[in-house]
Amino acid sequence: MEKPGSAKCWHVMYVHARHEKKIHSEMLKMGIESFLPMKKELHTWSDRKKWIEVPLFSCYVFVRIDPSGKDITSDEKNRVYLLNGFVKFVSSNGKPSIVPQWQIDGIRKIVDSYPDTVEVLDSDYVGTDGAIIGGPLSGMTGKIIEVKNRKCFLIKIDGIEKVLSVTIPVSSFKPFPSQRSRRSEGSLSEIPAENLDKSGQMGEVSKANRQRLPRNLNRKTPNTGQPGSSTIRK
Repeated sequence: MEKPGSAKCWHVMYVHARHEKKIHSEMLKMGIESFLPMKKELHTWSDRKKWIEVPLFSCYVFVRIDPSGKDITSDEKNRVYLLNGFVKFVSSNGKPSIVPQWQIDGIRKIVDSYPDTVEVLDSDYVGTDGAIIGGPLSGMTGKIIEVKNRKCFLIKIDGIEKVLSVTIPVSSFKPFPSQRSRRSEGSLSEIPAENLDKSGQMGEVSKANRQRLPRNLNRKTPNTGQPGSSTIRK
């Protein structure tokens, strides 16, 4: 977790493919906190099958540094830029791309719990908002979608615009309560159901519910006694 007043945050390094482990190792040697999430893939050869670890995000390495550069010397900066395989620090609109600490923690939880089933999606971040209420990911918030009769939990990673997906039991996900949409004044949907007769017309309105009706439906004129009518004086 971030210490109070700490200026360090997680930046994203873009590197050449198959250089992630080397860059990660070099950053650790320089005393810079580095994070390279890994996943397991089953590789098949003609004579055998084997699970191997590969980077979760191809070509990306996360490093936690002070954006002002106070925790890295000029010599170290030069070493980073001269590393074989290093391309650049990821940025957006001229500003460094930052990944929040809670997303880094989420990535750690997911790869620790689902190293062989986690998937990285290049798709829109859509679905039902909610939170995990059971299992190793309990407390995490994100979205859930259905893919091929499976319930998949999604979390978006800022800075690299990637979406992580893991299959979870339906019972472990609780959707957030949906906000009631505001209706325009005067719509029939605002009228309590108990005030409609069997034909769907307005019945007797109770005094308590009368206050809930739209203004034009709650007014009676002395001449006609009908809601919303008016009298024109000659």
